[in-house]
Amino acid sequence: MSQRLKEVFDVCDEGEDGFIRVEHLLELGVQFGQGEEVKKLTSYLEANASGKISFKDFCQAVLAIKGCEEILKIPVGPRSVGQPWTSNSGPENTVSSALLQNRSLTGRTNISVRDRLSHCSTDVSVISREEEFEDYGEGGDVDFTPSSPCCEDDTDVGSSLSSSAGPSPQQNHSVIHNQLDVYCSQCCKKVNLLRDLEARLRGGSSPNRKISSTAFGRQLFQSNHSGFSSTEDLIASTIDSCDLHITEKVSFLEKKVCELESDSLANSDLKSKLKQENTQLVHRVHELEEQVRDAEMKADQSLEEESRTHRETYTKTEKDRNAQINQFIQQLEEENTDMRSNVCRLKSQTEKLDQEKQKMTDRLEDTSLRLKDEMDLYRKILDKLWHNRHEFQKEKESMQELVEDLRRELDYLQMFKVEMEHPGKGKGLAAKTREMEMEHEVRRLKQDNYKLRDQNDDLNAQILSLSLYDVKNLLSSHSKAQCLAAEIDNASRDEVVVALKDQEENNLRLRQYMDKIILAILDHNPSILEIKN
Repeated sequence: MSQRLKEVFDVCDEGEDGFIRVEHLLELGVQFGQGEEVKKLTSYLEANASGKISFKDFCQAVLAIKGCEEILKIPVGPRSVGQPWTSNSGPENTVSSALLQNRSLTGRTNISVRDRLSHCSTDVSVISREEEFEDYGEGGDVDFTPSSPCCEDDTDVGSSLSSSAGPSPQQNHSVIHNQLDVYCSQCCKKVNLLRDLEARLRGGSSPNRKISSTAFGRQLFQSNHSGFSSTEDLIASTIDSCDLHITEKVSFLEKKVCELESDSLANSDLKSKLKQENTQLVHRVHELEEQVRDAEMKADQSLEEESRTHRETYTKTEKDRNAQINQFIQQLEEENTDMRSNVCRLKSQTEKLDQEKQKMTDRLEDTSLRLKDEMDLYRKILDKLWHNRHEFQKEKESMQELVEDLRRELDYLQMFKVEMEHPGKGKGLAAKTREMEMEHEVRRLKQDNYKLRDQNDDLNAQILSLSLYDVKNLLSSHSKAQCLAAEIDNASRDEVVVALKDQEENNLRLRQYMDKIILAILDHNPSILEIKN
């Protein structure tokens, strides 16, 4: 029983620290019982009011609730010599003696049971069956038979029990476990109860009826604890309750036996049906195996035929493919010969074009050199001409200013002379002076026009120099043309044609530009193009 209590304690021990929390126990109890009962139970379990319950307190409280706390507290001592008991096991005798000592301490008189055992042996056997059912699994039993030796009338009830030797610590331990197993017998499974009951009912037909010392001691303890009934009342009430329980359980076992018989019949019918079905399935399996063999033979034949047809088709396709490959090879060889002839022809054409291009580049270089020399000479001449014109213009302006000053002085002197000689002729001289000033203004405007023309010539020279810069850029493309011959050998036909078109476009642009330069020179200064010896 201690092992079962330990399992229950471990389930309730949520923290696994060896203690059960009262709050957790209340929560579990509310789920399976009423609130007031659970509170009373927890208050009884919690002895020290610390909020925790140890395993020792838990076991003591459970045993106290079950009604065996007094049994565990009774000191177990050696058997007295004067008791004429005969028994089969030591622990049972120890429990019986302890119970009898407890009864003597309470002041109750011992009652002789010699005459009762003579006429109630059958009733005691019924009690032993009930106690065996409640206390299944115990090894030590006490014999109560009519043939037991009789003692004096003043002997106690314990005289019917026998003991062979004094108790030992191992016997005390077994007694405690037997007492604990009594009160936990209701927790066992129903199937084990039925099996044990059936086995003990079969073995109950022996002449010697046995009742366990634990069950008998419990009955004595209950009678001692109540204090209001005698041993005769205890035995009578026990016999009545046992008769009722035994009849109910026997009827229940009869029902179970009938059910088992019906189940066995159904199982036998099912077994015969399964055998028939098994034979049918075996025949069916043999038929299917034969069908599988036939299908495998047919599949092998069809596979051989398909493989033969596949081989034939493969050989045909292989021949056709080889013929097509040969045709493609011949076509490629013909195209290769054509390409080689075209390459030779294109190489000869490119060589000719290179020669013509070289001639054109030589001529272009000559003309560019001549043009450069002429442009340098023209620039020098223009610079010199502009310098001379500038100096001449300065001298001319200074001379004109001097002439104008002299004319003004001369006019003033003439007017003064005429005024001195002829006082009325001064107005005519003033008109003449006005006319002379207008002529002077016209001359000045002409000089400004000459200056503007000189500036226009300078701008034209700058434009011409910029044109020469563009010519140099065009001539720089000649370096690219020199690499064309080297690229022709490695280039394809289309690339060569594209390069030739680009070169022709550059030559055309250069010619157009040269024509524009020549026309501009003819318009502004055709003397530049004159060839000098």
